[in-house]
Amino acid sequence: MGLWVPFGLLWIDLLTLEGLVMGYLDLARARYSCREFEDRAVEQAVVDAIVEAGRIAPSACNNHPTRVMVLDTPELLEKAAACQPRFARDGSIFGAPLVFLICSVTDDAWVRPYDQMNSSEIDTSIVCDQMMMEATEQGLGTCWVCHFKPEVAQERFNLPEGVYPYHMLVCGYPADHIADPEHREARTIPLSDFLLK
Repeated sequence: MGLWVPFGLLWIDLLTLEGLVMGYLDLARARYSCREFEDRAVEQAVVDAIVEAGRIAPSACNNHPTRVMVLDTPELLEKAAACQPRFARDGSIFGAPLVFLICSVTDDAWVRPYDQMNSSEIDTSIVCDQMMMEATEQGLGTCWVCHFKPEVAQERFNLPEGVYPYHMLVCGYPADHIADPEHREARTIPLSDFLLK
């Protein structure tokens, strides 16, 4: 069973399309907060794919205020670890060989006129999420880190005025493993609580 899609008269098998939808849920379930990494670098092609996933992320009014710094040298990773010494291990955060510092040019972000909410936190979160899921697709472990000192990051990375660091996405080949499905399900919000009625 299939259908024609007008974009270039492309034939899509509905069974394949269903597999793609379920594939994303499988990918989302496969992601976990990894805090132990193998001592090996991430290939440049993989880094490029993760960056591209963030670059194409949507943002409020297409303002695209997010800016990303790739931290993949010993010097840069040490600076990342200095932003939260509690997570420092082997010269990086959790010993990861790759960290993305995800920032916003806050003045470029859309502002909701009714309450002046700046969309920077949302826009950077979408970018971080898309990068995190692409990293998972590429076989990497990830940990989304917000518990760091922004002022230290601003100073250590010499960020331009008006650029605020919101997130660090820690990546590498995992040296730990995901918890069993039952344990993970026990830590997930029940559907009855998740849905407002």
